[in-house]
Amino acid sequence: MRIEVLSDHPATQLRGTDAAIARTQNRIAEHARAVDSLRRRQRASRRWWQLGRLLRHSRELQALRQNAPTVDPTAFHKRAQQQAGVNAEESVTHDLRCFLIGDWTLFRGYANRRGEVDHLLVGQFGIWAVEVKGRGVQVHVTGDDWRFEKFDRYGNLVDSGVLADRRGRSWGRQVSEIAADLEKFLRSRGTPVPVRTAVVVMHDRAELGTCHRPGVDIVSIGTQYLLEQIYQTAENLDQAAQEKIVKLVRRDHEFHAHKRSRRRT
Repeated sequence: MRIEVLSDHPATQLRGTDAAIARTQNRIAEHARAVDSLRRRQRASRRWWQLGRLLRHSRELQALRQNAPTVDPTAFHKRAQQQAGVNAEESVTHDLRCFLIGDWTLFRGYANRRGEVDHLLVGQFGIWAVEVKGRGVQVHVTGDDWRFEKFDRYGNLVDSGVLADRRGRSWGRQVSEIAADLEKFLRSRGTPVPVRTAVVVMHDRAELGTCHRPGVDIVSIGTQYLLEQIYQTAENLDQAAQEKIVKLVRRDHEFHAHKRSRRRT
């Protein structure tokens, strides 16, 4: 299997969060040193003829304490979620590389105008767009309504909510829109091949609850069901078709990446 990293957005986000936490921790350390230095000066100015200086140091110390920097607790929660996402993607990559038979190309971070998908598989058994999630929740799907329930170790419900991206799209619509746009692009270039879709949840405590009309080809807890379905829905693409699709995928990703970079500048 060839693995091509087109974009590594989750790891980039994680590095950014780590850097932000490190900057805050450095400010906390600098603040602690400043407080210690001011305390030493305050202790040195406690003679009666230095009363004015003592009062000034006391006011400065009080102001310094009031403005002490702290790490936002949500930053560590955010980092944990990002790390879980990175770990989940790495686990899926490992399983696909180990258990898929034949000549495959795995694109990581393919993006078009509809967004970015974690894994895009191209091989003799067809094309699969795979969105990976690292959540320890029970997933419930009814059409485009994707929701979760989270239970503690004793079986008590502790959280629930909607499963959606930052645009408000359900997990299913997120990957299906990207796949549909890629399928349209391939068709316009003389390669009418369906792009199958999957949402894979990678977590020891993840479960699939209700699942009706999910809007994707499969919802898989872990990779076993995904691997089974890849073989059962084989397209039997020959080598020439695979190479053409691989080149078109690279081209499409680069085109949209260039457009995004121009908008940012």
